[in-house]
Amino acid sequence: MGEPLGLYVGNALEAYECLLILRNETPIQAIRTLELSVELAANVLVQCGVAKTLAKGREAILISIESGAALEKFRRNIELQGGDPRICDNPQKLIRTKLTETAVVAREAGFVEKVDPLAVGEAVSIVGGGRVKAADKVDHAVGFKCLAKCGDRVKKGDVLGILLTRSAKDAGAVSKKLANAYKISPEEPKASRLVRARIK
Repeated sequence: MGEPLGLYVGNALEAYECLLILRNETPIQAIRTLELSVELAANVLVQCGVAKTLAKGREAILISIESGAALEKFRRNIELQGGDPRICDNPQKLIRTKLTETAVVAREAGFVEKVDPLAVGEAVSIVGGGRVKAADKVDHAVGFKCLAKCGDRVKKGDVLGILLTRSAKDAGAVSKKLANAYKISPEEPKASRLVRARIK
């Protein structure tokens, strides 16, 4: 894994991204989240005998997203578990507005070669989005918005991502860690394959 898969890292933020995908409103930085989800689901359809080939499985899944059928199935899932299905109509409700936004900027010009996903995950955990110790409570609202993806060309000072925290003090503790997670190269990197192999 050479970068976080999608646009967001963080509990509510990742749920928001998935809802956007189900609504057929996939942000450009979340295309790989969609691609991998379709690939995994297509494999399940083939293994269960619902689709004869992976191509047919992919087609069926994309049609279900484009038609709204996938979103309606998810809405029903929420209802059956006692949740609020109205979130399907207004995913923005998942995003907390009273968060501090801190921009992480490029220190040099070039191409994004790698974004260390472990460093990003650790940074989000440190600001409360995950557990550093087993007893830690999780703040579902905080996280990181990954704007620059591998292969993107950036100039010095460009915004690579936005850290969402409860306070500026929280952000200060990890901003440097996030900036260091981005490896900028003078050469454009080769595109990596999303799925390298299948184990049967």
